Amino acid sequence: MSNGSSISISDQSDHSVLNTSNLVINLSVVIWTICLSLITVLANLGTIIAFWKVKGLREKPSNLLILSLAVNDLFRGLIIIPYHMSSSIVGGHWIFGELGCKFYDAMAYASVTNGLLILCTISLDRLLLVKLQYPKCIKFQSKPRILLAISICWILSLAAAIIDIGFWEYAKSTSLIAAYINFDFVCLSPTRWIPEVSLIFLFTFLFTPVFLVAVFSLAFLHALHLRLQKIKRVGPEDESTVASASGPMTSGKRLQRSRNRYLKPAMTLGALVTAMCISVLPYISYVVVVGVICPICLKPIIAYYLVLLLYCTSLFDALMYGITESKLRKFYISCFKRLTERR
Repeated sequence: MSNGSSISISDQSDHSVLNTSNLVINLSVVIWTICLSLITVLANLGTIIAFWKVKGLREKPSNLLILSLAVNDLFRGLIIIPYHMSSSIVGGHWIFGELGCKFYDAMAYASVTNGLLILCTISLDRLLLVKLQYPKCIKFQSKPRILLAISICWILSLAAAIIDIGFWEYAKSTSLIAAYINFDFVCLSPTRWIPEVSLIFLFTFLFTPVFLVAVFSLAFLHALHLRLQKIKRVGPEDESTVASASGPMTSGKRLQRSRNRYLKPAMTLGALVTAMCISVLPYISYVVVVGVICPICLKPIIAYYLVLLLYCTSLFDALMYGITESKLRKFYISCFKRLTERR
């Protein structure tokens, strides 16, 4: 995820990924990136506080996946996006040297990989929700299993960062970095300027999770269609496992409750997958397709903006989840009312 990623070593002669002569463009990028970082931090911090304050959000173990995604997105807004923004502040030059580049690239890989793996786990969780009978699904989605899945996602993302650092050490041992990279001007990870390694990283830590999200999501849509058809044909599912605070319900309410049991998670998954498609797919398409067909056609400035768009996932996730999750939406509304009442 280096600034101006996937560019060749020869591109250092044109090291500025932004137009240094156009102050208006640079200033616009700086303002936009600062706003993106601040809103991302506030939105995801709000999600984390909501989980702390609202007991209903913590009762369902699978919601811990959303909490984990919010923590990852908060980290990206606090650390990764400001690092990425630094190039636009100084006209496209990298100012943190080799050590700063190593830290930024490793953390960016870890953050992006973790976000995609958690989304992959969420899509699998939703698939199991409609594949299994509801009582079985509740038992299967236990808190220890969810925590284990979250731990695996974080461990794999940490492994991506460690592997990235490993390639740095290999490049240093072969004097490739000292010979070719000037870190006073540009941040180029070995996983970016070695074409074969770059493609392996992209396919392993970006393309594969996105592909699994697509597979699980499509399987979920098919299973959801079958489940809703069964509810319509056979009638509401067994309600014995879920107590009703309002007492006995009519058949119409029971039918609607059975449908909402699957439709609400479907809305959340759909919103998160939409956010991924908007922000992640353009970067993957550009780097993989253009990089394979015409490597010399890759432009640092295009990669810079596509990486920035990829980081927008952290904001989109928080906004989409806030819109589709009623408990979180009510929490935000109550907070807004308290602020207006104080004034």
